[in-house]
Amino acid sequence: MFNPRDLTSRPGRDALRALGAAIVIASSSGALAQTTSDYAVVDDVAVYFAVLPAEMLRVFPPGSEEFRMHGGVPRGGHVHHVQVALFDTVSGARITDAAVVATVAEAGLGGTPSTLEPFTIGDAQTYGAYFALQPRQHYEVRIEATFAGGQRTVEQSFDYEHQ
Repeated sequence: MFNPRDLTSRPGRDALRALGAAIVIASSSGALAQTTSDYAVVDDVAVYFAVLPAEMLRVFPPGSEEFRMHGGVPRGGHVHHVQVALFDTVSGARITDAAVVATVAEAGLGGTPSTLEPFTIGDAQTYGAYFALQPRQHYEVRIEATFAGGQRTVEQSFDYEHQ
């Protein structure tokens, strides 16, 4: 059985590789921006969650896959990329056929669900979308992943303090 705390396992390495790619993007851009990541296990599914400032992706050339994903990096300030990686904790396999939705809202308020689109980073499929996040706010990020044609859904909420 996969233990998400064991980062020497393949799923743990894959998730760290994706997060590492984001950190490389940040360091290459010179951006001094807040990033965060977390994980949880729900019904034998490891849900890895990360928030990255969009300016980290603006450093890529306009024609690159990183710049174009999700229809392109939105203009404006306070835009962040929310990304989720999913793993089957029994087999350790990356889950690539889920329908993933995130609802990002200030704590105590309702939000609008947004579909997280599949994209590839570091040769690994992940799900993501852009969201506007205001400084100095506490957010709840609710992730809902549906598998097997809608017959199984897992949900997990993460707290995110945006600086």
